Amino acid sequence: MVDDDASVRRALRTQLQILGFNVLDFPSAEEFLASEFPTGDACLLLDVYMPGMSGIELCRRMVESGRRLPTILISGRDDQQTKKMMRDANPVASLLKPFDEKTLLRAIRKALPNQSSLLH
Repeated sequence: MVDDDASVRRALRTQLQILGFNVLDFPSAEEFLASEFPTGDACLLLDVYMPGMSGIELCRRMVESGRRLPTILISGRDDQQTKKMMRDANPVASLLKPFDEKTLLRAIRKALPNQSSLLH
């Protein structure tokens, strides 16, 4: 997960760990890119708007470098420009903050279809 808001990262990390997921979280796109790229069944929860590199730019860089990771974009902005940017980035799902657990799990099921037995 990449989100510049520490409280969002903390809340999502706790929620996902309770549901049985291993969670790595990063406060910036730059720190995510500098880390070891996840392997195996993994997906990326990614905030659209962050200082420095945006989530949209991170998506672009991952595609350019050949790194593939199912991505769920999240944003607190509900405007046409943001929705268009999110669509154009071609994520598995797009979520608007705040979102509930059921919505999050639905998005993760799309991102990790082989793990659906863990998500009931």
